[in-house]
Amino acid sequence: MVIGVGLFKRRNKELFTVPESGPVTSHPSSGFRMVVDDAFFIRGRGVVATGMVQAGAIAVGARVTIERDGRPPLPAEVAGIEMFRRKVTQANAGDTVGLLFREVTRDDIAGGDVVRT
Repeated sequence: MVIGVGLFKRRNKELFTVPESGPVTSHPSSGFRMVVDDAFFIRGRGVVATGMVQAGAIAVGARVTIERDGRPPLPAEVAGIEMFRRKVTQANAGDTVGLLFREVTRDDIAGGDVVRT
């Protein structure tokens, strides 16, 4: 006698059903937020901070604040945005991007810092 086969079939169907969902979005009024995965210096260009946009949107020329652990927030301006080796003018929630900062030094930004408007 086998017990629980019907329950397994039902649970199995639920476990392997992927819910329909669209792209990651955020409300337009919410501010931009990105946690920095890595940062590196490009000679002649500036510092690039990479990460995934968690909320909001950002465009080239936007003023942002880099929040650093144990140090005061650092204001900066986004000089450029790249997405998969393509220059773009804006990035939205869910995009993995590199943000170029000209007036920021490599020592000013590190993985785990938060960039926000």
